[in-house]
Amino acid sequence: MLESLRAYPRALWMMALSVTISAIGESFLWPLTTAYIETFGKTLTAAGTVLLCQYATMLLGNLAGGWLFDRWSGRKTLVLSITAAMLILLAMGTWRSFPLYVGLLIVLGFCQGTFWPIQRALSTVIWPSGGRRAINMIYVANNLGVAVGAATGGVLASHSFSMAFYGNALSYLLFLAIFMSNVSESHVQTAKSTKPGSASPSGAAPKVKRETWVALWLLTIGLGLMVVTYSQWQTTMSMYVQSTGISLSSYSVLWTVNGLVIVLLQPLLSWCIRTYSWSLQTQILIAAGLFALAMTTVMFWPSYAGFVIGMVILTMGEMLAWPGVPALAAEMAVPGREGMFQGIVTSGQSAGRMVGPLFGAFLFEAASAQGMIGFMIVLCVVAAVFFLIYNKFGSKKSFSVPRNFDV
Repeated sequence: MLESLRAYPRALWMMALSVTISAIGESFLWPLTTAYIETFGKTLTAAGTVLLCQYATMLLGNLAGGWLFDRWSGRKTLVLSITAAMLILLAMGTWRSFPLYVGLLIVLGFCQGTFWPIQRALSTVIWPSGGRRAINMIYVANNLGVAVGAATGGVLASHSFSMAFYGNALSYLLFLAIFMSNVSESHVQTAKSTKPGSASPSGAAPKVKRETWVALWLLTIGLGLMVVTYSQWQTTMSMYVQSTGISLSSYSVLWTVNGLVIVLLQPLLSWCIRTYSWSLQTQILIAAGLFALAMTTVMFWPSYAGFVIGMVILTMGEMLAWPGVPALAAEMAVPGREGMFQGIVTSGQSAGRMVGPLFGAFLFEAASAQGMIGFMIVLCVVAAVFFLIYNKFGSKKSFSVPRNFDV
């Protein structure tokens, strides 16, 4: 165990630490966004509309971040977007105005959407031989930060919402200090140049095959469908839980279970992957099955025990899917297009977060909780089909080599 941990490069450890710190700060705010909007006297519908706009710009940021990683500089893009986000948060904490807050929140969504895919892409570039382990490390680091931040964010906000904004800004400042002192531009460029299949000195990059694009979008859409299902646990499921006579405070405990499962069962899932030699495709297929099983559990067992078991199952699926699909995208990525591949995959997650709450609420009201859950099970099955067939379009060699490409 210790030997395997020593194989991780120091730069990746430092990057994971910075991701944990930034996630702590981000988690000060995201659970409280709706509550803060309500302090302006706005309705839940208004809050939902604002969040929809934020997720839309986040999606655009995912694509922009991936493109800039490949075409300009991943490190510089990350530093600029984090700096811009930090300044926006300081402005949010200083001036209280609803129109200003909405405008800043939308721009903040773009900035955050820009640096999230870059974090994943950098992990694969810093440790090319790490494969799924590099991306999984960033995933675990992010969830560790979420667990700590969600637990302390409410305490800050209880004193003042401005404290939560300033806390998030401080976390980004610490992120920059750690990241810039441990990951240099030359470090990244050296890592890129040593990747197998790197672009030739003349600058000619391998051309992505059409089949690879199809495979990548099948993975992205499948991931988006799973995020739509997952988002119901953050939104409509709270109404379903309360309709069974369970208190809202008991529902909140489910997310404590989520964090504990991620921390405690990570070694077990890693052991399963090693022992049974699960491929990444097998990993995400199992994840889709676990998501469907979790929804089936709460459909036929609408008690608190059923919701707890459902959350445990869902979290195990999350632990396989969230790092699994980006890891597959990293394997498929053409040298010099790592950022774009991660940006596209991340945009699938943003799209799921954008449409999931509104779509789920519509189904909940139009077809009841049972109908909504049943439809989510269908989405999981569709996602599994996409995960099953994506490699029928892709190929082991996902790019063609131009004539002036030195092999």
